[in-house]
Amino acid sequence: MALIIKLTQKSTKHMIIHLGGSLDTVTASQLDKKVDEVLSGSPAHLTFDMENLEYMSSAGVRVILKASKGLEKNKGKTTFVNLQPQIKKVFEIIRAMPDMSIFSSIAELDDYLDSMQKRVLGHED
Repeated sequence: MALIIKLTQKSTKHMIIHLGGSLDTVTASQLDKKVDEVLSGSPAHLTFDMENLEYMSSAGVRVILKASKGLEKNKGKTTFVNLQPQIKKVFEIIRAMPDMSIFSSIAELDDYLDSMQKRVLGHED
């Protein structure tokens, strides 16, 4: 599934990145490039609108965390709106994880995130 990215400038220092589709290993580089473009404008506030985002793997999480850290360096703020239940579950899982790695590989983490999102959607295997 493709990733759809749209930008809205809310104000001179507030950008909104609207995401749709799938944010995964294949599509994460698209968002990474777009985030770099947005951060080059030194926004004070970046909002990710995830209303139409259906899936997110660990590659997507990495891009989101990179964006958030980039803003924090300049005392900026990252916010998230309109999270689908399965995407919200990914953020809950990531927030609950300790600082140390609990997965043996990226593939294992992606399998876990995939199964959790399917469970939230009622598509258990």
